[in-house]
Amino acid sequence: MGDIVAGMLTSHAPLITAKPVVSDPQQRSRFLAGFDVLRQRLEHARPDVLVVFANDHLQNFFLNNIPAYCIGMAESYEAPSKGGATFLKIPPRRVPGAKAWAQSLLEAGWEAGFDFAYSQELEFWDDVSVPLHFLMPRATIPIVPILTNCVAPPLPPPRRSYRVGAFVREFIQTKCPKGQRVALLGSGGISHSVGTPETGKINPHFDQRILEWVRQGKGDALAALSHEEIEKEGGNGGQELRNWIPVLSALPGHKGEVLSYEPVPEWITGVAIVWLTMS
Repeated sequence: MGDIVAGMLTSHAPLITAKPVVSDPQQRSRFLAGFDVLRQRLEHARPDVLVVFANDHLQNFFLNNIPAYCIGMAESYEAPSKGGATFLKIPPRRVPGAKAWAQSLLEAGWEAGFDFAYSQELEFWDDVSVPLHFLMPRATIPIVPILTNCVAPPLPPPRRSYRVGAFVREFIQTKCPKGQRVALLGSGGISHSVGTPETGKINPHFDQRILEWVRQGKGDALAALSHEEIEKEGGNGGQELRNWIPVLSALPGHKGEVLSYEPVPEWITGVAIVWLTMS
């Protein structure tokens, strides 16, 4: 029986690293301080595996074949790749994977009725690379990425992501070796719009509503949101809440501590960092 020892939610806007100085210095300082706290808590939790819920930005998949959910099943991952590193202004590197763990999760998912896709070769840009740049500077914890289609409609409904999170919790509790320590990270959001007439729009009221549900541990409230409501209030980038929902589902009732939130117009995103209380 494994144990979930950390639950984290972050944003992954590329301009956090690509153009940090364009933002207000005080906003930037407050936001990045949240990453410092989160990194310290992650290190203290001493996980053996880090499961990362994120979304591809069409660098691995395109419209000819987009899986609703894809489990990374590689020995290591480019996070970021050389191309991503040039854009993100952070060094390219490979992050270790947990291939056997990921394959066990994949096969258990098939048995449970989840038709996960899988890939043995993935590269990451801001989706995974930005949060891990701050949280795992030495790239020592093996990761298992679970990618959700958040960018190319039709998207899987939020309630489906809630069920995925519950499945991951059950897998950890029943299939993992006794005493194995697992951390969970949801990467994405909150409100932002990209490639639409609404590009650059941030909705702090929507963000605070989401964060209040997170504070209360109400992952089911996020899962009840419709695609249309998220799109209207949080923009097309707000659809990345599908990456937060499974972490909340895997830790039902655990309240969120919002370490930082800033609506940063220069990064075109409402960015947040959250630790889920483990007591």
